[in-house]
Amino acid sequence: MRSSISIVLFSLMMLVGFAFAQNDSFDGGSSDASSGSGLYQDVSKGEKSKISHVSNSWYVGGTEVSPDAVVALLQSNPEAASEYSTGRMFYYPSLVLGGIGGFALGYGAVSWIMGKDFGMPMTLGGVGVVGVAFLLGYISGNYTDSAIEIYNKSLSAETSFKVQLVPTVQGGIALAFAI
Repeated sequence: MRSSISIVLFSLMMLVGFAFAQNDSFDGGSSDASSGSGLYQDVSKGEKSKISHVSNSWYVGGTEVSPDAVVALLQSNPEAASEYSTGRMFYYPSLVLGGIGGFALGYGAVSWIMGKDFGMPMTLGGVGVVGVAFLLGYISGNYTDSAIEIYNKSLSAETSFKVQLVPTVQGGIALAFAI
């Protein structure tokens, strides 16, 4: 009983630690930005295209790119970068909890088959921890999708200040400011 409590507390400490560490030191693969690839050159020129995800491949415009290039594009928009960073705070703990839960599930199942007293509780605990890992992974995916949506919307956003040509009452044309 004492060891299971320590495992649960250790898992919670790792979850909180990863959340704080990820929030403070997120760099998201920007080390590849100096590689000189065409995508990064387009970003430096101000030419940006929408991000899409089709059958496990990332596309920017019509060009297939690596996930690191997508992260670099998301970091070019502060709102999208913040949303992506929040998603990573859920992603890494889900990986750790998935590993711990998978180990507990496997070890518990073998112990249960061998007739050990702790086999069934460890198996059920492992199932619970894996369930929490899947939940955190799902939340992380929602944040990543939201970051991509924010980035794509920022590309097509129009300014609120427009200048238009409008007809006047006297039959002429005038410049008008539209909001």
